[in-house]
Amino acid sequence: MSGHVTPIKKVLCAVDLTKASHNAFDRALSIARASKARLYVLHAVPANYPFSWHQSERLQLLTNLRERAEREGVPVRTVEQHGDPARTIVLHADARKADLVVLGSNRRRGWQRFREGSVGERVLRRAAWAVLVVPWDAPSRRSEPAASKTASRRSGRAPGAA
Repeated sequence: MSGHVTPIKKVLCAVDLTKASHNAFDRALSIARASKARLYVLHAVPANYPFSWHQSERLQLLTNLRERAEREGVPVRTVEQHGDPARTIVLHADARKADLVVLGSNRRRGWQRFREGSVGERVLRRAAWAVLVVPWDAPSRRSEPAASKTASRRSGRAPGAA
């Protein structure tokens, strides 16, 4: 082992209209900010739906995520594409030479997972880059600062102080 750590310069975050993708975006934004990386936010409209499916919700979501990243000083680009979500994620990750791909997981089980499959699993099988899968019920990092401020008021200590 050389001990060399490859820097993260490009993060691709795949989103949809679920809570899982909001948590994935929170993690991707944190990593991009800490690494001073460029953030790509991708929404793949499944091929079995018309591209106009949930168009206004998608536009609002991508606009909100882009504005959040810009407020935090993270260079960001949002992209939408029609097609198989796993293939679209792989295509964009390869084309942009992503160092990290961040996905949300809805933790489907049983028949639904068997029938629909998991986009995350299909991306992992094709991955030539690091993949972070964030569960839908993972604690959100957005709420931590408020929680620490409340705790510090109660204890009289600064956030993070022992």
